[in-house]
Amino acid sequence: MNVNSVHNRIRQFFAEEQTIPVRRLRNLTLANKNTPFKIWGSTLEGDVYSGREVFTFNGPSRSPGVGYNYNAKGYMIMYDMNKGDYRTFVYDNITKLELNGIVYNVR
Repeated sequence: MNVNSVHNRIRQFFAEEQTIPVRRLRNLTLANKNTPFKIWGSTLEGDVYSGREVFTFNGPSRSPGVGYNYNAKGYMIMYDMNKGDYRTFVYDNITKLELNGIVYNVR
């Protein structure tokens, strides 16, 4: 294999978007707390958002005495850097994630 074909295969690999399940999306967002990333998807009302810059943080779900777990219910409170406020996002409604320069399509 020559250098050009290796280089072309590497470029092709990084040019493709990876497809991940919702479970992997949850793991990525929870493992990268306080790391900004972009998400694409829709709200419960059907409004579409694209490239919204958010990050996750240690929230109330894990605190003692709190009787609910957002992650178990399929949604997560994230800080929306565009709006400057906290927002609740439904994992099943997120269609795309960009984290550390890597784009993931969510199935």
